[in-house]
Amino acid sequence: VDWDEEYPPQMGEEYSQIIYSTKLYRFFKYIENRDVAKSVLKERGLKKIRLGIEGYPTYKEKVKKRPGGRPEVIYNYVQRPFIRMSWEKEEGKSRHVDFQCVKSKSITNLAAAAADIPQDQLVVMHPGPQVDELDILPSHPPSGNHYSNNYSNEPDPDAPSPAV
Repeated sequence: VDWDEEYPPQMGEEYSQIIYSTKLYRFFKYIENRDVAKSVLKERGLKKIRLGIEGYPTYKEKVKKRPGGRPEVIYNYVQRPFIRMSWEKEEGKSRHVDFQCVKSKSITNLAAAAADIPQDQLVVMHPGPQVDELDILPSHPPSGNHYSNNYSNEPDPDAPSPAV
């Protein structure tokens, strides 16, 4: 693909991924395979699935000057299969998430809320004994072992050489 850096071709989606695969190209070239793939994607919960063949820009053929001095770039297009889909769980729902601050009609003060809990519903958490990982490890490796603890059977370069 030889695209001009100053004048890249018009591409559809802002967040698209191009996969160069001869096997996928050969598979999606046929309408029957695209239909099977679409049904599998639907079964897996994807929405707004579109499969087809469309023109894909490969290289810049020429640059024409339009009236007013604006350049128009002409690209050579080849027919390539495409897949578009959405991970949305429900049809017609936006992928955009709105976060709103909703004022509570009940107690807004945490201290007042804590004082409002009946005593029999209070849950007291007692922390368990804390053990540091380093407390469990032996302080010195067993004698006669000149290998590191990396279990790779590689000699430790800092260990003294064994007596022969």
